[in-house]
Parts: sequence; C-alpha cells; structure tokens
Amino acid sequence: MKPSVPETGTVIRLEGNHAVIMLKGGKSCKGCGAAKIGLCRSGNTSMFLTAGNSIGAGVGDTVQIDLDKRVKRTGFLLAYVVPLFSLLAGALAGHIIGDHFSVSSLDVVAGFISLVLVSLFSFIRLRRLDRSHKMVVKKVISDYIFTEAIPSEEEIGYMKYSGRC
Repeated sequence: MKPSVPETGTVIRLEGNHAVIMLKGGKSCKGCGAAKIGLCRSGNTSMFLTAGNSIGAGVGDTVQIDLDKRVKRTGFLLAYVVPLFSLLAGALAGHIIGDHFSVSSLDVVAGFISLVLVSLFSFIRLRRLDRSHKMVVKKVISDYIFTEAIPSEEEIGYMKYSGRC
C-alpha cells in the first residue's frame, strides 16, 4: 500500500479534478526501505504525484495529501482482520472435522491452509486496491501568497511555466 503518513507538497498544475503535486523527500521517504537502498529518488530531490483534488486547492498552494479513510479501512481489513479470522475459522473447522473422523492435529493443518489461501487472496486484492486508488488532497496548509518558505529553483521553474510567477 501507499504510505499512510500524510505528506505535504506544492500544487504545480491542475488537471481537471486532479492536482499534480511536487513532494520533497519527506517523512515517508526517511523510513522507506526502497529509499534506503537507492531504488527511488530519496533525500532532498522532488517527486511528482497526481492526487484527487476535491477540496479545490490552487496552483502554488501547499497541501497535505493522504489516503482516503475508506481505502485505509479496506486495506487494514484485508491485511490483518481477514487472514486472522480465516486462521481461526480453519482451525475450528479442522478441530470439529478431526474429532468427527478421529484425525489428530487436523486443526493445525486446516488453520494453516486456510490462512495461506486467504492471505494470497488478500494480497491480490491489496495490490488491486493499491493500483486503483490515488492519494487525495486532505487540506490546504497555506496559500502560495503567504508562504514563509523560499521556493526552490525547480518550484520557480514550474510556477513560471504555469504562469503563477
């Protein structure tokens, strides 16, 4: 899944109901394993992300982005709750069937098999959820006019390109 730590960035372009946001390597990048081994552009370099803009942030606004609460809840259920219940249900079914047919340790085998099968199903659904849902703009932290931060050369270039500067 996408990082759950809210990130901040600057809106550089609007595309319909979406905003292209320039993120600096921030809170999520510092703890990410891919950033530590150099698989992505971590550190002080910028990254670009297209996020849903239902609150109407404008070009140059500093915004906070995060996953939608419904997506977070669905991901949590698929990753933790569903596999746990499948383990318990498989173990219970194995125990009942094992007692009926006098097969010892069927509860362990049935619990493990149900955990593996449901975990594979959950993993596939989590990947589909990750591909289909984008980050969304949660709130505007500051307008470009009143920002105290000095924009980088890259930000100034994008603002000139978009006609903001």
